[in-house]
Amino acid sequence: MYQFTPDEIDKARADYQAKQQGADNVQKKRVGNLGEIAFEQFCREYIPAEMWEWENEDAIRRCNPESFSGHDFEVFGYKIDVKTSRDVSAFLPRTLVENDSEDDIIVMAWHRDKEDSLILLGWEHMAVLKSKVRTSEAYSGDEPEKLQHLAAQPMNNLQDLGPNTAHMNQKPDNPFQPGDRVKRSDDNEASEAVVVEVLPPETKVELYGQELDGEAVRVAFPTSLDEGPGDWRGFSEALLSSYCDDQGIKLYTYKPENLEFVE
Repeated sequence: MYQFTPDEIDKARADYQAKQQGADNVQKKRVGNLGEIAFEQFCREYIPAEMWEWENEDAIRRCNPESFSGHDFEVFGYKIDVKTSRDVSAFLPRTLVENDSEDDIIVMAWHRDKEDSLILLGWEHMAVLKSKVRTSEAYSGDEPEKLQHLAAQPMNNLQDLGPNTAHMNQKPDNPFQPGDRVKRSDDNEASEAVVVEVLPPETKVELYGQELDGEAVRVAFPTSLDEGPGDWRGFSEALLSSYCDDQGIKLYTYKPENLEFVE
C-alpha cells in the first residue's frame, strides 16, 4: 500500500475540474480526480513512462471536461479504472463488478474525510473479481456479516505485468512548480517568465523536433498574461494552465535544466 498526500495544486485542480465537468456530485468527482492523481504518482515512480498512459492527464492539468474515456489509465496494455472511496464497502468484489465490469483491472484508493490523504490499497484483475463473485454465489453461501473479503493484490505486483526492466525511482528531479518566477539560465538579459505547467515524461513532449527525455516546463511571459481579461496574479497557481488554455495565451517549452529561479 502507498499513502499519497496531495498538495494544494492537486487539490485545487481536482476541485475545479470536477466543477468544470458539470458533475452532479462534485465531491465524488473531486475525490475521484484525487485518486487518479495518486495512481499517476505511483506510475511515475515505478512504471516505465513509455508503458502507461493517463487518459485524463490533460483534462485535469488544464481543468477541462474529460473526454469520457471508458477507463482512466492504460498500463502495459491493460485498461485500468481507479475507484476512490471513503466507504470501504465500495471495494467489495460484487460492488466493483456491478459498477464497472468492462475494464481489465481495478485500482482501489481510500481517502480521508478531509481529502488530505489517500491510500492506494491495491488492485485486482476484473476477471478475478468476477470469478470471486461467481464462486461465492455457487459454493460459499453468504459471507460472515462482520468479516467480508476484499480481493486485492499489493500495488507493487502491478510491475510484474510488464517486462523485466529497471524502472524503480524514475521520477525526474525537477525543482519548478506552477507559479514560480524563472528565466533562462544561459542569458543574463532574459526576461522573467511564470511557470504555467510542468508536463510529466509520459506526455511525450517534443522540443525542436526531438522528444524530451524527462519533464518539460511551460512558461508564459507576464506581458502576454496581462493581455488576458482576468487578473492572473490573483489566481491560484493550479489554475494558470486552465486560464492560458482558455484565453489562448502562448506558452514556451523548456527543459528544467535550462531555467533558473528569479531572485
